[in-house]
Amino acid sequence: MSSNKKGGDERFLRVQKDPRFWEMPERERKIDKRFQSMFHDKRFTEKYTVNKRGRPINQTSTEDLKHFYNVSSSEDEDDDEEGVKSKKKKEVKEELVKVEIEVKVEKEVKVKVEKEVKVEIEVKEELVKVEIEVKVEKEVKVKVEKEVKESKDVKAEGPPSERGVRVIEEDELVRYTAAEKTFAVRKGLPVYLLAASICQGVEEQIPHLTAAYVHPDTFLARSLEQHAWKFDRVTGEALVVVHIGTDDVASGLSPAAIVGQMEALIDRIQHGHAEPLYVAVCSILPRLVDNQRTMGTVRDTNRRFHELCRRKKDTIHLPTGKLFLHHRQIIQNYFTGDGVHLNVEGKKVLFNYLKTFLWHFCKHS
Repeated sequence: MSSNKKGGDERFLRVQKDPRFWEMPERERKIDKRFQSMFHDKRFTEKYTVNKRGRPINQTSTEDLKHFYNVSSSEDEDDDEEGVKSKKKKEVKEELVKVEIEVKVEKEVKVKVEKEVKVEIEVKEELVKVEIEVKVEKEVKVKVEKEVKESKDVKAEGPPSERGVRVIEEDELVRYTAAEKTFAVRKGLPVYLLAASICQGVEEQIPHLTAAYVHPDTFLARSLEQHAWKFDRVTGEALVVVHIGTDDVASGLSPAAIVGQMEALIDRIQHGHAEPLYVAVCSILPRLVDNQRTMGTVRDTNRRFHELCRRKKDTIHLPTGKLFLHHRQIIQNYFTGDGVHLNVEGKKVLFNYLKTFLWHFCKHS
């Protein structure tokens, strides 16, 4: 027992010699005001009369607590709170910056995607455009080849005959049947034209006409008096195409009066000829300037022209007026801005019809 006590004293003495033994313990913890009562509340206070080495002392446990705990002041608390708030603000700010960066990146990605989509759409549209151009080019090529083929056939056989017309070729004659009348016509007979200004430029489209008498602003009565005598000089079999009457309708003449003057003109042209002098009467063309009254006059006059040509010998009616109607409506694209005269396209339609008729009637090219 004495040996154990002696060993303990020796260990205690070695500890006392260690300078760390005499160092004051550091205050490792801070407590706030909620726990400050433990420093003065009697429930937490205990009085010591001797220390751990047996020396007499006058000390309480409160002093020991003060060695190990430190009561934070209000300023420290405020500093701590401000530090926490500052830290939170910094975190919030960093989070906002992060969100802003993400939003910016998202916008850039969106813009990039939209740009790529736009480029893709443009590429698709360009491809569609190229496909359409290729398709149109193919159609044009097919159309050109077809027209070339048809032109070769026309040169060999002539243009197709119109509806209701039958053409039979013999050695020197062409038998042309239309409106229940048959004409045995010599191939390549001379062809004359007597017309108003509507046929200006016909010589360029039908260059092999024997003569073209085109008189602007002419009437049937004036043609009868001033121009019919020119056909007295015609010898042998021939064809006269008459395209007059538009100005007569505009002047207010009735259909009966117009048809009467046309019949007188036909008789004057054919008078005194031993061989047939055929007369082809063209319909009066409807015009954009026509009102309801004049349109009625045009329709009634053309109907009477048809009946006149059916009963008169060596006379045929050419329904050219139908070329300029679609579902009984005038085709505006065939007229000039004044609505009176034919434009280039309208004249082309009229002259092509006349060329087709001449080819089938007498093989006139």
